[in-house]
Amino acid sequence: MLLKLSKWFLYAAFFAVVIVTTSSFFPFIGGKYYFFRTVVSLAGMFWLLWWAFEAKGDEASKPLKDLLSRPIFLAVSLFVLMFLLAALFAYDANGAFWSNFERGEGAFQMLHYYGFFVLSILIFRKRTDWEWAMKLSLIAASLMVLYGVFGYLFLYNSSWFCTQDFKGEVVSCNGFISRMITPYQGTAPEQIPKTLSGIFLGNRFQGSLGNPAYVAPYLMFSIVYVFFLWSLGRFKNKYLEAAFYVGLSAIFFFFFIVSQTRGTFLGILAAGFSFLVYLAITHKASRKWTGGILILAVIGAAALFSFGRTPAAEKLPIGRLFNISLSERTAQTRLWTWNSAWQGFKERPLLGWGPENFSTVFDRHFDARHFLPGENAETWFDRAHSLFFDYLAETGILGVLSFASMFVVFYLQFFGIHLPWPKKEEHGHDPIRNEKFHLSPYAWALMGVVPIGYLVQGLILFDVLPIYINVFFFLAFASFLFKTESKPTHA
Repeated sequence: MLLKLSKWFLYAAFFAVVIVTTSSFFPFIGGKYYFFRTVVSLAGMFWLLWWAFEAKGDEASKPLKDLLSRPIFLAVSLFVLMFLLAALFAYDANGAFWSNFERGEGAFQMLHYYGFFVLSILIFRKRTDWEWAMKLSLIAASLMVLYGVFGYLFLYNSSWFCTQDFKGEVVSCNGFISRMITPYQGTAPEQIPKTLSGIFLGNRFQGSLGNPAYVAPYLMFSIVYVFFLWSLGRFKNKYLEAAFYVGLSAIFFFFFIVSQTRGTFLGILAAGFSFLVYLAITHKASRKWTGGILILAVIGAAALFSFGRTPAAEKLPIGRLFNISLSERTAQTRLWTWNSAWQGFKERPLLGWGPENFSTVFDRHFDARHFLPGENAETWFDRAHSLFFDYLAETGILGVLSFASMFVVFYLQFFGIHLPWPKKEEHGHDPIRNEKFHLSPYAWALMGVVPIGYLVQGLILFDVLPIYINVFFFLAFASFLFKTESKPTHA
């Protein structure tokens, strides 16, 4: 019973993305972090109680020992250790550990991500556990989308959610719906589009995450889970299964597009391209169609980005998505900020300035070009807006190398390269090895391109809770796969 409670609290962690606390100063941040920390702590507490009072023999100690035989666990542990050391020796150690109400991403939060990662490996011991985790993640993603949709619907026609008297006058409205926060918050009523399509396309979609830049990478992982579950073929009716998963992926992709996040758009294009290349090289049966799709994809991408620079594209509601240029001011501010991060790294190269200390680096190496006299320009950054430059400035070379090691180890195992550590041990009866997914070459290829999409989008974005949850879950799941699965035969 205690182990089941631990598992369900861990499942609940996926729903942190739905929490919005409208009464707080940062409604999209605090509630999510408090909820995530609470359920992960409860999952850990009940797992320890299970170990103390219900576990039999080596039922608990064996999975703990098994952790040390997983290279991904060792690589993630190394990264978290470097992150904690960077916090310990930070310029502002208090801020590095506890963070602040606006971000919440200090070492204290990293410990909870690590707990979530370790508990996922310890508790999700069966194939069905991982499937349920993905399904619940998709339910959470759907609720995240629905939050934004209902907010838009209320803007379009509030009477749908209000009670009227016999004269047609509004008496009361659904309090929850009317308090939903949308990108139009603070916009004058006359400036809000009058049509439903205008509302959806007139501003970047943010759902319950509060920032469109977080919606796209979060949904990128969700789309992967959709196709992965589809590849397992659990439905008896294949047509119903195809309709369900195609419909769900189409919905997610629509909101992925209307979030208009260019970095993640490039990430998903890079992942899709890598998927086709991998299959073309390794899977003979796929070569008949992957080659043609690759050629069309390259031509289509070239045409798309060429069109994105035209005046006609700029007039499109989602024209921002295709307008990718280093000369644009947004891109220029990123480049100036990255230079500030680089200068800060050179001052403290080993462990950096510490998590949540980038604002100090930015102030010390402020580029005056951020300031435009007479204009409302952004002149303060607490993130370098790049995974790599953030970790470089905040955790130094040790943090960056340990971060990279997680994905190096992932790909070494993915391609079946034997690692000299840890030593391979002989196991007796191991129930984990009997719980295989029996992945198809397509599902295996899908797993292999996830880090590519994540790292490409990370070139111009930093990690936050909705992304961290998926990254640590994905790495935990990968450690399970590499423990139980053999590389599919690509015939």
